[in-house]
Amino acid sequence: MDRPCLSRRSALGALTLGTTGAAALAGCGTRSDSFSSVPPVTAEDDAIPLADLPENATTLVNFGGQRPFVALVRGTGDDVSAMSGYCTHQGCALAKSEDDSELDCPCHGSRFDASSGAVLVGPADVPLPPVEITVDGDLVRLVR
Repeated sequence: MDRPCLSRRSALGALTLGTTGAAALAGCGTRSDSFSSVPPVTAEDDAIPLADLPENATTLVNFGGQRPFVALVRGTGDDVSAMSGYCTHQGCALAKSEDDSELDCPCHGSRFDASSGAVLVGPADVPLPPVEITVDGDLVRLVR
């Protein structure tokens, strides 16, 4: 007679561990009370109209490609800078705070200053790296 692959005791232990693990992980989710679930703006033809970027704000933009998310920071006029939209801890895509002051990593809780990319809260310990862009007339383009 063949032995079962999983004993009753092992199955119950796995079920208990699975339930406990799921409950613990639920506490590690995104901070939906203070972070936006607004998707990034999608750039058409690898460019976004400057007019689509509010002044004195940070906008997450999807430029397509392998690492599409870029945080564009617009001052006034055509003063625009860019940084990676991915956490420097383990590469998760970032979310923007409701008040536009922070970028949040929903994976492990790192938080970055939305205007400079500086680390506010770890585990990330490296600021968001700059991304090269160009302002071409009334369009912002990602330099590839």
